[in-house]
Amino acid sequence: MALRRACSYQANIKTPEAPDTYSAILVTFQQNQQNLFNLDKSQLIIGEELVTVQLDQEQTRQFQAGVPAFLQIRAYKSQYEAPGSKVWTLDVYPALNDEVLS
Repeated sequence: MALRRACSYQANIKTPEAPDTYSAILVTFQQNQQNLFNLDKSQLIIGEELVTVQLDQEQTRQFQAGVPAFLQIRAYKSQYEAPGSKVWTLDVYPALNDEVLS
């Protein structure tokens, strides 16, 4: 997995059960041991089998190029049913121009 600074980013993540069966979902992006983004269920696209995460240009500009970032999804159904995914490593590539396009 990889993302490029100042560009949009999208990831599709399959959850153990249908995403709409979870009362809470949290996706965390981290770099340099700092959480950059925590996206909750209201900020995600919830499909029948997948959770889609989208970052815009402003958000990806906050990542430092050449330094790995990390992504993890956690879901909550009940006290004893709150699975977390493995932590995925994201390569962060530079953009030649960090200007946000509109």
